[in-house]
Parts: sequence; structure tokens; C-alpha cells
Amino acid sequence: MSRIGWKPTATAGILASAMLLAACSSSGSPAVQPAPSASGGLVAAAEAAARTAADGQHPGGTIHILGELTGAQLTAYLGTLKPFTAATGIQVQYESTANLFAVLQTDVAGGSPPDIVSDPSAGQIVQLADEGKVVPIDSWLNMGQVNTDFPSGLVSLASVKGHLYGLFYNTSVQNLVWYDPQTYTGPNPPTSWAQLESWAATQAAAGHTPWCIGMASGSASGWPGAAWIEQFVLRQSGVNVYDQWWEGKLPWSSPQVKAAFQAFGAVATNAKTVFGGPTSVLTTSFSTSPNGLFTKPAQCSLTVQADWLGDTEAQTVPGVKPVTDIDFFTFPAVTPADAGIIETSGELVAALRDTPQTQDYMRYLATPQFADMVAQTGQWLAANRTVAPSSYSAALEQQADKVYENAASVRYSAQASMPLAMETAFFSAVLDYVKDPGSLDSILAGMDRTQATAYANF
Repeated sequence: MSRIGWKPTATAGILASAMLLAACSSSGSPAVQPAPSASGGLVAAAEAAARTAADGQHPGGTIHILGELTGAQLTAYLGTLKPFTAATGIQVQYESTANLFAVLQTDVAGGSPPDIVSDPSAGQIVQLADEGKVVPIDSWLNMGQVNTDFPSGLVSLASVKGHLYGLFYNTSVQNLVWYDPQTYTGPNPPTSWAQLESWAATQAAAGHTPWCIGMASGSASGWPGAAWIEQFVLRQSGVNVYDQWWEGKLPWSSPQVKAAFQAFGAVATNAKTVFGGPTSVLTTSFSTSPNGLFTKPAQCSLTVQADWLGDTEAQTVPGVKPVTDIDFFTFPAVTPADAGIIETSGELVAALRDTPQTQDYMRYLATPQFADMVAQTGQWLAANRTVAPSSYSAALEQQADKVYENAASVRYSAQASMPLAMETAFFSAVLDYVKDPGSLDSILAGMDRTQATAYANF
């Protein structure tokens, strides 16, 4: 069984805010901007789509949504649903919780689930679907259109036993390589990881540190390194090995996973290639380490982070302008076969009750017009790939959307797809490895033992 998404726990509170929902400020808390107002044309088109989704009816009633959004992001999300309410009369009640995993499990067990859940831990939805607690939605939708508009990787990950159980409404492109165009002198874009690695080695030999990495993130410390490692599993060994790994079918002690740790370690445990050496990697916050691109002189030339980083740096570092002072290229291919593969995160929306209101709601979420509303919020990329890059107001959002739309294959974040016990152990293993690279075999053997129990009820 698949498991996708961010865990709604103390760990996920950081991860979902940092890597999925918005950019993070230098203090590590979400930095969000007010959503722009949708134009009358967008709203009218969304209302028309909602009327079609409701088959021209005006059913009224209420939908109870359980999710994690708060503040400006919640306001933005509810704004995308106003055309739905205007067209159908269906009111939306959104209940926000910081512990979605536990609240949803309790509500389901008690026989009082919400109508809809918007879950950064899509794996929780798939697990509930496997238990018959979530309603299949494929009979409500035009699946031919869904399969055309959404990446096949996200559709398959939200499916169990041939039925679709949810739709992603937003997405974030992970593991982009960020740089300052004013100071970066390397290949742009590099044709391969080997080319970038060769340039970085030359820089290091000349006394110029190529990379900044920070892995401190409270109880979730280690996740940025885990993101590097899963990127190497995906790009060194391919999508099949990647899927087998996060599904618990490939041992952590396998050559493929070990090679991914070592590829990350070649950067993170070498004092010449990463600013401050391993100690800095372990103690520097993920949200402040990218600032090293802009010190005078620059502490480093490159850093790896999701699509939100550029606009965050522009908001938090004086004088930094998107594109002019911070830009990105995709993580370079390790082998020719992995060119065009990207990794994403996002929220999966699923129905726990079969009512006319929930059916209309899910049909609305599948429309390109709803996706256009998501794009105009300025908070997220829309998961529906019909949205034109020009629909995004920020240049870096437009670039990230082009990466997403043109991706040959989309895979969901491995760390967020694993059982919670496995994910937590993964973070700890990354920290232990950076502290003591010589203990890698022992660390991976311990991960094998965790794997044997973590997937027992998964």
C-alpha cells in the first residue's frame, strides 16, 4: 500500500509549513503574503465550472473540511472556494488543526469523520482508503480528463485497487538548486551532476566553498539532508528503485540507498565543499543557511531547496531581487535516464462522506478553473497542469510551474511517503551519518531493523 504526503504531527507542522505550504522566514516560521484578488474573469469562469460540477443544480447545504491551513493561507484557500459557494449555495466550514493525523483518526474511529479532508499526509488517506474509510471518487469524475490534467505519478499515488481516492490541489517542486546570478560562475544549467560536482571540486580546491546546507529544524532536524538523499536514490537508481525503497520493499542497506547516502556525504561531510563543515550542517537552521549566498563575501555559491526559497530570500534579505539576485536550475541528472524527473509535495483532498455536496465539491476541484484560482493566490503552484505559467504573478513561480508542467515524470517526496516511524528514523540516520560518516553501515543496518517493524501495519 502506498503512503504519500507530510505527516500532520509536530514533525509535519514544520515540514508542511516549510516545504509545502509557503516560504519560511529567517526564524523558521511561515512567511506568507496576502493573496492577490482574483480578477472578475477568473471568478466568473470558476463559478461557471462550479455550476457545471453541480449539474446546474443549487443544492445548498454545508461541507465540513478538516485541514491544517491557518492565517493568510487559509484565507487564500477559502477564496478559491467562494465561486463554488456562489454557484451552488454550498457553504464551506473549515476546521483547522495542528495535529491532523490524530484528529482525523479519532473522528473516523468515533464515527464522525469530516465530509472532506485536505491532508499533507496523503499516505494517511490511502491507508484509510484501504480500510474502506474514504470514498472512491473516480465514478464522480471524468477520469479521462483527470488523467490528462494531473501527473500520472500523483494520480497513481492517490489510487488504491484501481480506484481514485483523492485529488492534489497544490504542489511544490522540491530540490531545486539555487544560486546568486551576480556571483555564480558555474555551469548554468549543468548537463549532469558530474559536471556540477567537477566545478564544485575546482572551487573547493581554490578555497571557495561551493555549498551551503543547514539541517536544523527542531524536532524535524535532518529532513533537508533526507531530501538530498532521496533525490540521489531517484536520480542514481531510477523511479522503480525509488518506489520500492519508500514502500519498504528495498532494504536500506542495499547498494542503491548506500550510494545515495554517500553522494550526499561527499558534499555534507567535507569541510571544503560545505560552508562551516559538518558541524555547521548539523547546527545551522534550514531557513537561514541559504543566506550564505548573499554575505559579503559570499559563504557559498549553491544551496538546495524547494520552489518557495527564491521569493522568501527576496522578502527576508535586503536588496535581493528574484531572478536578478536569486535564481535556480533543476537538480542535475545523474544518469541520462533520469532527465526530466522531479520530486514534489502537496495536499491531497479526499471525501469521507458520499453526499451531493461532496460530489459537487470534488468535481469542482478537478476543474482547470479551480486550478486557475489556486494559481492566482500567490501561495502555491496548482497541481492541475492545465494552468499556464503566465497565470502566476511572480517570475520564479512561473519558472517553477514550467518545470512542473514539462516534467517527464513526477514522484512524491519519499520521506513524506514513509510510515511515521520510518520517516523519523530517516531524519535521525541523516544526522548520525553527518556526525560520523564511518558508521554508515551500522546506521543502515539499524534502518533495516526499523523498516522490519515500521511497515507491519502499513
